[in-house]
Amino acid sequence: MIQNTTIMFKFGKRSKQCLQGVHKDLQLIMEETIKVSQLDFGIHEGARTIEKQLEYFHSGKSKIDPRKKENLIHAKHVLYEGRKNAEAVDIHISSKQYAWNTLHLSFVAGSIIAIAEKLYQEKKTTHKIRWGGNWDRDKIIIEDQRFDDLPHFEIHKPEST
Repeated sequence: MIQNTTIMFKFGKRSKQCLQGVHKDLQLIMEETIKVSQLDFGIHEGARTIEKQLEYFHSGKSKIDPRKKENLIHAKHVLYEGRKNAEAVDIHISSKQYAWNTLHLSFVAGSIIAIAEKLYQEKKTTHKIRWGGNWDRDKIIIEDQRFDDLPHFEIHKPEST
C-alpha cells in the first residue's frame, strides 16, 4: 500500500537572504516551487556585485567578463546601473551528499520550469524561466551545450505571448 505523505519544504534564512534583490517574478517562482518540490533545495546565490562576477570569470566559474560593459546584459546575477534586480539565481540541493549532483539538479529543474510555466499561464508573472542545463529550451538536456550551469536559473521574457 502506498502511503500519502505530503512533503512541504520551505526556504531557510540564508535562502531568503539570497532572494533579496532578485526580480519579483523569480522570487515567486522559487517560493512556489519549494512548496511542491519532492527534493529540498536552497538558493545558493542571487544578486552579485561586478567584483564577484569578475572573481567567477577569473576562476572559470563564469564565461562572462564584466569589465566589458556590453557583457553585463548577459550577467543576469549582476546588479549595475540599469539593472535594479538580479535576474538569476543559483540553487543547491539541501542534502550535502547530492548538493551539486546532476540528476538531482535536473529533477528540481523540472519542477522549477513547470511552476514558472504555470505562473506565466496564470498571468501571475511576466517571465518564463531559462535553465543552465538547457539554455536554448529545446528539451535536449546538457548534451548540446558549450557551457553547462545546472544550478543556474534566470528569467526569460518570451518574444510573443
